[in-house]
Amino acid sequence: MDVSIIIINYNSSSYTLKCIETIIKYTKSLTYEIIVVDNNSKTSELQDLKNGIENYTVKLIESKINLGFGGGNSLGYQFSKGKYLAFVNNDVEFLENSLLKLLNYIKTDSKIGCLGLPQINSNHKPFIYSYRQFQGISYQLFKQPKPYSYYSKLHQSDLKTPFEVDLVSGAFMFFKTEAYKACGGFDTNIFLYYEEMDIGERLRKSGYQTVFYPDGIFLHHLGKSSVNVKMKVEFTIAYLYVIQKNYSYWYYKTIQTILFFKYGMKALAKPKKYGQPFAIVAKGGNGLAYSLRVKN
Repeated sequence: MDVSIIIINYNSSSYTLKCIETIIKYTKSLTYEIIVVDNNSKTSELQDLKNGIENYTVKLIESKINLGFGGGNSLGYQFSKGKYLAFVNNDVEFLENSLLKLLNYIKTDSKIGCLGLPQINSNHKPFIYSYRQFQGISYQLFKQPKPYSYYSKLHQSDLKTPFEVDLVSGAFMFFKTEAYKACGGFDTNIFLYYEEMDIGERLRKSGYQTVFYPDGIFLHHLGKSSVNVKMKVEFTIAYLYVIQKNYSYWYYKTIQTILFFKYGMKALAKPKKYGQPFAIVAKGGNGLAYSLRVKN
């Protein structure tokens, strides 16, 4: 098996079915399997999914709880057989034979652990954060250049050929299975967000590169796979956890202090929007106890 494609479904079966349809339409000249993990969708959505995949060869894994992004993908990985892994958001549509391009390129360099692709939104406009730099202390303290400006300067390149990055969008991540294993895979403590930053950092520490492959494209409807999520709260929890996990105590405390003042000012102006994130920062720690993960 060349590639195992792992998709998470949560109360958005119509997007999942469209994703599967486009994968089958465009994926040629390689062997692959499609694994769908249902993250405890409501009964009607799950039944719609089951009805929709009847005519496809799809392995459906039903989770009894919502495992989030990391947990859902990790569950799907346990059933995979591919030498390579494609973790694809269910609100993604293929527009070309992306997997063959990525498969052919990743074989050219043993150091590559993960590849990402350019994405466009529902209006067919490019998404500037298909890749980005690590969000550390300097990122929080100073206005950071957009990813293209940052990496074109770093690599002294027009970025028209593949280039190394800190992380690629979690909407479509293509891994060498041995690299995924070496870095420990997705962290199931993270319910949602910042998984790319966490696994990108662990890939680097394991001796692998994360590379952006610009000669390709996919469509991402953005946010349809994560409806009804308190975004600011989960963003804050996941970010603090990733920093605390991967860096020193003092590095984490510096980040926490910066966010304390940033979110404190925002909470004064917009308490409904920033009150909870500020409270999590103020309490210290990584905030996992307040994540949606423990409420499922």
